[in-house]
Amino acid sequence: MATKKVTTTAPTQDLSIFSIEIKPSLIAQAIHVYQTNSHRGVSKTKTRGEINATKRKVYKQKGTGNARHGAKSAPIYVGGGVAFGPTGLKSAPKSLNQKMKVQALIGVLSLYQKENRLVLINSASIKDSSTKSALKVLGTDQASFVFFSETQGVLQAVSNLSNISILSARRLNAFNTATSPKVYLTTSAYDHLVTRLKLN
Repeated sequence: MATKKVTTTAPTQDLSIFSIEIKPSLIAQAIHVYQTNSHRGVSKTKTRGEINATKRKVYKQKGTGNARHGAKSAPIYVGGGVAFGPTGLKSAPKSLNQKMKVQALIGVLSLYQKENRLVLINSASIKDSSTKSALKVLGTDQASFVFFSETQGVLQAVSNLSNISILSARRLNAFNTATSPKVYLTTSAYDHLVTRLKLN
């Protein structure tokens, strides 16, 4: 009697490829650059010259026994202008060269792999537009789902989970990886990252 061949959907890729030691200072620098560039930088405070208040001297210069003061628009007064506050002009964006970006991402992925926070999954186990099957695979913990060539139905199922953030492997960087408590990596995303980061 012929035995029926059983197929499995378990990933064949090996996460141990993410085991490269990167200097923590480089990872910290990359996260700082990404975080700084994500701010709009339009915060602004008024200087003493922009405060809508009288410019009359508070009291006469001499004879009161008090310290010398000018107008109430001075920063020393409540409601006065702010000294050295943000001007509303965004500074030039910080940058990293391509090699530093790649090394920082490898470093974060390697750290997550070491701490068992990087999980490889086969997206075929998630049925199209089925939130229930996505919940069964990904669970209820806060995490990120990194995809590459998954179908729209799979992405729709995952997007219905409030605890999961969806990230594209094409745009994955050290910052959005490091801000995720856990990372689920699909097999297609794994293959793309191995090629993109030149780990093969």
